[in-house]
Amino acid sequence: MKIELGHLPDPDLNPNKRLHYMAVSRAKREARELIGWLSVEQGIPPVPIRKAHITVTFVSRDKRRRDVDNLFASMKPYIDGLVAVGVLLDDSATNVRYTIQYEHGSSNNTIIEVNAEIQRNP
Repeated sequence: MKIELGHLPDPDLNPNKRLHYMAVSRAKREARELIGWLSVEQGIPPVPIRKAHITVTFVSRDKRRRDVDNLFASMKPYIDGLVAVGVLLDDSATNVRYTIQYEHGSSNNTIIEVNAEIQRNP
């Protein structure tokens, strides 16, 4: 499943930003709703993915220096939204692995690729 947000994560979700808790709550709710609608558009799997590898690619149209850690921390509500709509069973460390990439492009975008991992018995 590949989901494109069409923009970088909401700056109000940046952990370094000092905002009123209601503004942060609104930004989180909007992020979860957006990822929910985009997931439905892509087609939610019939069964939630138990183990997944998620690749998050941030595409920026400018050459500004950005802290990728802050961008990724801003993604928490989006990942929580994937759990809420049933794409992922759980987003704990034992169930999800991440790859983070940062690129320059013609427009700002955040691309979330969710791939099920094959479970092997030892």
